[in-house]
Amino acid sequence: MDNVKHWFAWIRGSDEGSGTISGVALIAVAAIMLGAAASAGNLLLCLHRAQNAADLASVAAANALYSGSSDPCSVAERTISGNNATIGSCTIEGEDVLVEAQVGTQMPFVSHVGKQSRAGPIVCE
Repeated sequence: MDNVKHWFAWIRGSDEGSGTISGVALIAVAAIMLGAAASAGNLLLCLHRAQNAADLASVAAANALYSGSSDPCSVAERTISGNNATIGSCTIEGEDVLVEAQVGTQMPFVSHVGKQSRAGPIVCE
């Protein structure tokens, strides 16, 4: 009988400190979730910045092309750099201009994101 009492006392004593381990695990999970949410938010923000820069640059380049500019892609590059982005590509296809803008992220596994935009005159009938 003494062995059984000793065994139960050992089991009861082994529960001490288990709340601390559970608390540390809960804090670690919360920190990981907050980090993931912050990374996703940064990625979405950068995607929107890239899309806005590409849209503005394609409209500016299409306007420059329509006005007779010899190099509308330089207009697109100035517009993109003014929006804290870099130009990925600029292509003139007939009367349309296709521009890609790239924005750097703060995440190590995705260094930058890019978005494309096309602008040109619309034929009204």
